Amino acid sequence: MSQHEVASHDLATLPPGLPVPVDDGACLHLRRAALPPIELASTSGTTQRLDRLPRPAVLFFYPRTGVPGEPVGKGVSGESWESIPGARGCTPQSCGFRDSHAAFAAMGVDVLGVSTNTTEHQRAFKDRERVPFEFLSDSGLTLARAMRLPTFEFPVASGGPPTLVKRMAWYVEPDAGGVVRVRKVWYPVFPPDQHAARVLEWLGRRAEVTLVTRSGSHDAFVRAELERHWLGTQIWSRGICYDADRIPAIIAMHAGEPAGLITYDMLPGGTQCEVVTLSTRLENRGIAARLLEAVEDIARVAGAWRIFLTTTNDNLRAIGVYQRCGWQFAALHKGIVDMARERVPHIPRLGPSGIPVRDELEFELWLA
Repeated sequence: MSQHEVASHDLATLPPGLPVPVDDGACLHLRRAALPPIELASTSGTTQRLDRLPRPAVLFFYPRTGVPGEPVGKGVSGESWESIPGARGCTPQSCGFRDSHAAFAAMGVDVLGVSTNTTEHQRAFKDRERVPFEFLSDSGLTLARAMRLPTFEFPVASGGPPTLVKRMAWYVEPDAGGVVRVRKVWYPVFPPDQHAARVLEWLGRRAEVTLVTRSGSHDAFVRAELERHWLGTQIWSRGICYDADRIPAIIAMHAGEPAGLITYDMLPGGTQCEVVTLSTRLENRGIAARLLEAVEDIARVAGAWRIFLTTTNDNLRAIGVYQRCGWQFAALHKGIVDMARERVPHIPRLGPSGIPVRDELEFELWLA
C-alpha cells in the first residue's frame, strides 16, 4: 500500500489535495433562525430539546465519522468519499473541538456535535476518541427537514441513513426575548481540522465587545460620533429629520472605551423600527453586526415586524456590510439627498470615492 493510500485511510489526518467546498448559499436562511422545539437523542443517554439549550453553544454539524476497519465504499455515482468537497475530515474536526474544549468552557460556551449518525455510532466514536462533550443524533432527519439543512446522499455500511448533513457550524444563544437563535453560521467549513480554532478566534473577538444602553455619561461620545460622520446631530432620512443625539442608542465598548454607536427609533404604532445611524471606530471586530443584532432584538421584543435603515448611494462599504448581515434592499428614494441638501447645505455633493451623493437606499429585515 502506498503512502498516499495509508494516509487516506488514517481517519485522524487529512490527505493532501482534498477538493475545497464552495458556498452555494444553502445556509442563508439559517441566519437568525429560532431553534425549533425538537428533541434529539444525546450520547448522554437523554434527549436535548434544541429550543431549551441552557447556555450559549456551538453546534457543529458533520456528515459521518468513519469506523476503523470499515471500508467507506463508493457514492451513488461511483464517486469516492475523498472526491466529495467537504466530506472528508469528520474525525479531525471533532478532535479539534475535543482538544479545545477547555477554552470553550472558559468562555461559558457549550459544544455539541450533530450528525445523522445513530446515537450508538456517535457514542462509539465519543468513547474511542475520548471526547468530553455530547453528540446529538438526527438519524430520523427531523431537524434536517424542519430547518432545511443542506445534505447529500452517500450509501453507508452502518450507523445511520444515507442522507448526510453537510459540514457547518452554528453559534446559538438566547435573544433578548429568551428565544434561542442562530447568531453565526460557518458554511462551508474547510479545512475541518482548523475549524475549532477559527470558531474560538471569532468568539474571542465577540467577547472583547460589550454593549451598553446609552446613558448621560455617553452624551459627549454620541455628539462627537455624529458630528464626525454626519457633520452634525440632525440626521435626515426619507425626508424626516431626526435629532440623533436625543433618540435611543446603544454603545459598543472595547477595552473600556466607546468603539461604536447605533441610534434607532420605534415608529408610531410600534410595528417598525428605524436604525438612524450606525458607526464604528474599530474595523474588522464585528462591532457593526453586534449593534445591528442588538437593535433587532429590541425591536422584536417590542413587537415590531420590520426593522429598516437608509444609507446614501455612495456608501459602498456600508451597503456591503448590511447585505452580509442578511439585510435586503427594499427601496430607492431617488433624489431625496438633493432635497435634504436644500435644508442642510453642508451635506457633501461627492462621497469619498467620488460618487455623487443623491439618493438613499433603504434596507430592511423582517422579524419573525
